[in-house]
Amino acid sequence: MFLRLKNLRARSCRQSHSGLRRHGHGFTLVELVAVIVVAGIIFSIGSVLLGNVFSSYSLKREFAHADWQAKVALERMARELRAVRSATAADLAFPSASEIRFVDTDGNNVCFYLNAGQLWRAENTPLQACGSTNPQVLADNITVLTFTYWDNAGATTAVVTDVYYITVAINVVEGSYSSSFRTSVRPRNF
Repeated sequence: MFLRLKNLRARSCRQSHSGLRRHGHGFTLVELVAVIVVAGIIFSIGSVLLGNVFSSYSLKREFAHADWQAKVALERMARELRAVRSATAADLAFPSASEIRFVDTDGNNVCFYLNAGQLWRAENTPLQACGSTNPQVLADNITVLTFTYWDNAGATTAVVTDVYYITVAINVVEGSYSSSFRTSVRPRNF
C-alpha cells in the first residue's frame, strides 16, 4: 500500500509538470520579440514627441528673450529721446538713418547706433563720432536700426531745426525668430 501511494504521488507530479508544458503557461520567443518590437516603436514615437516639446520650449524661450531685449531697448531710447534739449545743431545730430546723437535736458551727451548686430548707447556729443565714450550694449541680434525725422506737418525732414517727431524702428532676429518694433517720440522741448 505504501508503495502504491508513492507511485501515485510520483505519477500525479509528473502529470502536473507535463501539463504545464502542454498548456503553455509562459511566453514563446515569438511573443517576446513582438513585445520588444512594439515597445521599441512606442518609445521611438515618444522620444520624437518629447524632442519636439523640448525644441518648442527652447524656441519660445528665444522668442521671449528677443522680444524682451528689444522692447526694453526701445523703451529706453524713447525715454531718452523725449529729453532732447532742443532742435538745434548744437543739441541734435543725425548723420545717418541708423545713428542719432543729442544732448538731453540735464546736459548729458547721448548717442544711439547699430554696430555688428548690437544696439549701442554711448556718451558722445552731437559733434563726436558715436562709440568713443562709454559705449554700452542695449540689445543683441538687432539687424536694422532706423531713425526717421518728421516735421510739424507730418512730412519727413533732414533739417534739424524742423524736427518735431522722431520715429525709431528696430528689427530683431534670433534663431528662426524675426520681429519688428517701432515707436514715435515727440521730445518735450520741441
